[in-house]
Amino acid sequence: MKNVLVTGSNGFVGKHLINDLVENGHQVTGVGVDDSKLKKRNYEYKKIDLNNIEEVLTLNLKSFDYVIHLAGLAAVGPSFDNPVLYLNTNLDIESNLFEACIKQGVRPLFLIISSGSLYKPDQKLPLSEKGKIEASSPYAVSKIGQEELAKYYRKRGFKCIIARPFNHIGPGQGLGFIASDFAHQIYNNIKKNRKDFLVGNLNAKRDYTDVRDIVRGYRLLIEKGKDGETYNLCSGKSYSGSSILNKMLALANVDFNIIKDPTKYRSVDYEDIYGSFKKIHETTGWKPNFDLDTSIKDIMDYWRDLV
Repeated sequence: MKNVLVTGSNGFVGKHLINDLVENGHQVTGVGVDDSKLKKRNYEYKKIDLNNIEEVLTLNLKSFDYVIHLAGLAAVGPSFDNPVLYLNTNLDIESNLFEACIKQGVRPLFLIISSGSLYKPDQKLPLSEKGKIEASSPYAVSKIGQEELAKYYRKRGFKCIIARPFNHIGPGQGLGFIASDFAHQIYNNIKKNRKDFLVGNLNAKRDYTDVRDIVRGYRLLIEKGKDGETYNLCSGKSYSGSSILNKMLALANVDFNIIKDPTKYRSVDYEDIYGSFKKIHETTGWKPNFDLDTSIKDIMDYWRDLV
């Protein structure tokens, strides 16, 4: 059993990650800014503002073997309107964690969660860790900065691993992401007897991995990953928006008037993007276990109960 600190533990991914870690024998402490999770009993929870170094220093970092750093601003779109907020937040909280460890004289292994969206999409597929990256958004700039911070702190004695997850989906994901948005709109239409269904570009194909596979990959990386290395987490396949929507409509047994909404289109939207998980598979044995149909069914079940 190892002691693991999970930042951003109250988020979509954090909740699944804590379940996976606990089920596999690790002792977990979650950090977040929400009081509502203090009643959890399968892990310890601390309300900490990671932007505040004094609050971070209240953590007894000497007790942790691993830090899985999920916390931060994660949506690409809003980063264009708030670039300074994204840069300051995502870089400050990571730096505060490392600096607090230095002040306490400890060097836990850090798993820094970056993003597969850093890769330039107009290169040979599948995208591997050797692919070129680009600063395509303030969000991407902040993630590149987080990776560079990890490299800097490795020079100061830390072991650091970088994870680059591609799109991940699953039960519990909020709005603003394709699968959850579709499921919510389907059940909202059913409830309000609406027939018009608004969509963006349904032809673009992306690499989707179930969040439960993603978090299992994070656990395996802290257990078996190599210091200083970067690993993709992805399915190695791509699916169009239309294929996801059709699967959902079939499960709900409904048919709508599909209407293209110009506001849902992106100014630049590449036709096909998917990654390679060969490196993490060779290092840890990880590969996706959940197929897309299972993920979609679980997402539909989740939203049917909420709408």
